[in-house]
Amino acid sequence: MQETLPKTGGASRWFRFNLWLHRWSSLVATLPFLVLCLTGTILIFHEEIDHAMGVVPEVHQATTQRPMHESVATVQAKFADQRILSVAMEDDHPGVLMVATAPIQDGGYDNSVFHFTDLATARLVGGVNLEDTLTGFLFTLHANWFLGPIGELIGALIALLVLLSLLSGLVVYAPYVKRMAFGVLRRGRGARLLQLDLHNFIGAIVLGWSMVVTITGLMLGFGTLVEGAWQANELPRLQAEFGGAIADPRKPVATIDRVWEAATKAVPDTKVVSVIWPDTDYSTQRHYTAFLSGTEGLKERMYQIALIDGETGLVSAVKQPPWYLQAIWVSQPFHFGDYGGLPLKLLWTACVWLTLLITVNGAWLWWDRRRRRSPKPKGAAA
Repeated sequence: MQETLPKTGGASRWFRFNLWLHRWSSLVATLPFLVLCLTGTILIFHEEIDHAMGVVPEVHQATTQRPMHESVATVQAKFADQRILSVAMEDDHPGVLMVATAPIQDGGYDNSVFHFTDLATARLVGGVNLEDTLTGFLFTLHANWFLGPIGELIGALIALLVLLSLLSGLVVYAPYVKRMAFGVLRRGRGARLLQLDLHNFIGAIVLGWSMVVTITGLMLGFGTLVEGAWQANELPRLQAEFGGAIADPRKPVATIDRVWEAATKAVPDTKVVSVIWPDTDYSTQRHYTAFLSGTEGLKERMYQIALIDGETGLVSAVKQPPWYLQAIWVSQPFHFGDYGGLPLKLLWTACVWLTLLITVNGAWLWWDRRRRRSPKPKGAAA
């Protein structure tokens, strides 16, 4: 691969080590990275896809709404063998209450199902297991390769390989910039050299974006472990500080309407995103856990937690989640680019496809180099 070694510093061990690291970290990650790019491109538009496929039903907007606890009661009556995990409302689906349920013995979301009610009538209008939807299927593939927490760690390993490829590629490309103007494409000197220049140039263009997406992907690979750390360390502290179970955590005295109102007033300039029932993997035995976020942009993905007493409906405490949990939550919008509207999604998509191009281009450069170096059979010259 003589044409890839610049005259300036080309013989240094550091340069050759980074060239080797760039080549092999890229090759090992190529196939899984292609899958991640393709699924990630679709997941950038998960909201639009879910809307087009009617995952969350649309309801007629009414001037008045029934209390939320009536919707909860409707779900409980229909699914008596299930327990309520949480309720949520999304700005994209006004008038629809999302009620998550799970088997009686479960306190987490591994086997959860989401039911949708029309707040104007408190009637069921649909339900879905999100993993059975197209975007849910692709998200599971993208996030953990259908292998659960182990798959998330595999994804983190792939992200680490890509990060090594990016950093080593930056070292390899630096001498070229010193020799020539940035972005020069050497035409008329063979297809391979032109492809190499394109590989370096496009890689430099998307380097910043690639670093952001790769680092956030690496962090998201530890998402389940981070949540487990919070459940093992922070949640017991909350339970010790605000201990004492209520008579029936699955049917608290304080209604969801009272809890929602209390959480809304707890922190100014925020909105309630979801409320989790007491006695789950994300709450104490006595308290509802309300998640509150900002109202626009990236602030919508930065949460505070309010604990609301299941007996009295009063706010017991407002807590800032630990930094490591906040880091995971903030990583997701940066990873998928879904916090800045359609223009940002289109920019993310363009960067993904440029990254796909240099990934395939890099694999071709490696294959072409091996093909050129392979011994020719006798008589080939003739």
